[in-house]
Amino acid sequence: MGRILDLLEILPLSVSLKTRKFNLFQSLNLPHFKFRDNDILVISSKYVSMSEGSVRKLDSVKKVSGRAIDLASKYHMNAKLVELVIRESDYIFKGIPGFLLSIRDGIIAPNAGIDKSNVSSGFVILYPRQAFKTAENLRRKFLLNLGIKVMVIIADSRLMPTRIGTTGIAISCAGFEPVEDQRGKIDLFGNILKVTLKAVADSLATIGVSTMGESNELIPAVVIRNIKVIATDRKLSWHDMAVDATEDIYMRAVQYKN
Repeated sequence: MGRILDLLEILPLSVSLKTRKFNLFQSLNLPHFKFRDNDILVISSKYVSMSEGSVRKLDSVKKVSGRAIDLASKYHMNAKLVELVIRESDYIFKGIPGFLLSIRDGIIAPNAGIDKSNVSSGFVILYPRQAFKTAENLRRKFLLNLGIKVMVIIADSRLMPTRIGTTGIAISCAGFEPVEDQRGKIDLFGNILKVTLKAVADSLATIGVSTMGESNELIPAVVIRNIKVIATDRKLSWHDMAVDATEDIYMRAVQYKN
């Protein structure tokens, strides 16, 4: 994650409950909190989605494809939810009762990240529409409006294979390199690192998600202060943070047949 410069600070940002579309930057520019240069702002993907109005009433899904009907029957799911999963996914490759395991923008997610929690009954909340663009625009607004260099992560909670409970994952980021290449460096015993790449954005997302909580905390964002990352002004995409499923060590192992 980087060398600790001073005392690491993890600062939660509390807001009032939001139930409809709102201005994301204004909601985070709180009068009682002063951002500093090089702060890392970790924001809940659901909060971003809510700001965009990316909330759907399941009953509003009028057209359901034959594929959605077939998958819903096979995996005991609401066909309208399955239809949304199909629309939101790059592809779907597995399923169990209640869930379709899909990939979107390099992220493996149950039901393409569509969630029924922290949203009114009968509604679902989708992933942000253009998460990297949103993160970059937010970074620029802090710079242009406040003159402060803030780095941004849009984060979600995630189940890890074989592990109990959720951790964090970066849906997108802006202002710093999300992965640091450690290859060629020397470890404590003089060995040359050959394959190590450090998932900086995901590690910081986990800190943020752990602080935000998963239920009624009303903490949609966290500022991480005094931690070193590699700053960048280049536009990032999911290709900077993920590999294709055909290259992934776990996915290849699962799909491999003797």
